[in-house]
Amino acid sequence: MKKTLVAVAALAATSAFAQVTLSGRANLDVSTFGTSGSTNPATDFATRTRVGEASSRITFAANEDLGGGMHAGVYCETGINIDTATANGQANTTNLNTSEWCSREGRLVLGNKTVELRLGRQNVWWTQGEINPTGSNLIGTDTITNAFNGGVGVLGVRLENMIMLHGNSDLGAFSGSQIYTGYTTAYESTGAVGTNNLQPKGTYSGFKALYTAGNLVAQMDYQTATDATSGATTTGTLYDRVASKYGLGYKYATGSIATIQYWNKERTDKTNALAAFTSSTGKGKDSGYSINLNHSINPTTMLVAQFTKTDNITDTVSGELADSGHTSYTVGGLYRLSKRTHVYAAVHSVRNDKNINYGMSGGNFQSFTPANGSTVSASTLGLQHNF
Repeated sequence: MKKTLVAVAALAATSAFAQVTLSGRANLDVSTFGTSGSTNPATDFATRTRVGEASSRITFAANEDLGGGMHAGVYCETGINIDTATANGQANTTNLNTSEWCSREGRLVLGNKTVELRLGRQNVWWTQGEINPTGSNLIGTDTITNAFNGGVGVLGVRLENMIMLHGNSDLGAFSGSQIYTGYTTAYESTGAVGTNNLQPKGTYSGFKALYTAGNLVAQMDYQTATDATSGATTTGTLYDRVASKYGLGYKYATGSIATIQYWNKERTDKTNALAAFTSSTGKGKDSGYSINLNHSINPTTMLVAQFTKTDNITDTVSGELADSGHTSYTVGGLYRLSKRTHVYAAVHSVRNDKNINYGMSGGNFQSFTPANGSTVSASTLGLQHNF
């Protein structure tokens, strides 16, 4: 729930006003995290119990009614680490999404009830809404979101330098749909590696088509990038990327929904045309599917279950990479103490084949990057307060 801190910046000649709000989320858990069964046993990670951060954030927003159905505003969502009071996550490494103001999202908005023009750093690709309401909204983290960001990866789930058109309420069932484009910041300033006199390289674009009517929810995400560096450890390596994701959900009772998602992604190494897939270089394709169930027992109690499976990675150089898929699941539940506060508990398991290392990196949840072949095990008991 948003709490209005400052309301009224009135303009004398008109009735226009600006409204400023501060809102956010505080989420901490007592959790265990560890890995076992790695292809190289020396890379297993002993289970430990910790107080963990779970995507806490503070949001500052301002909105002004311009008259004639138009409005303008700013949105600044900043990740915070309540326990460590630093920009570091559980692995004691920097979480870039908690290091600066607007580190999660920062955008300037102009629009009406039909469409908004949004400029700046914004979430794309991983936003799922009702197709996967679990995640940090309910139980701190989930295994689905981490799965479809793994494998050959995507350009980004939160991108800067973005121009977006966002559909608002007058679009009816299609409200929430988006289309966006931009330059990847690595090349915006130079044009190419080591050159200052070329047109910028590194472009991306995508869209989210969302349809909600009655008990039905459908969603499609598409993202493409050209000459981008994302996913490389070697400076200057260029990639083309294409990713698509499809989701369908059915609200079978009040507060309850069952959903399924399918995705596929492709990464092409343009710098080394014949490079086979590795975790950070080469070309490759992956795909997977997930099932999510949110079952409301009553207005205060909800059960959550997830199952995810990814296929083996393939590429045109070496064919199918054996034992490069994984399965994962989440089982948990929550109890609402009020409209803004709830407690939750969950068990997560990520079971990697011997040539892949999917993890639970969302929100810097994990204390360690899992090795190939490992089983990641985590359990949480958490408290979340929204304000």
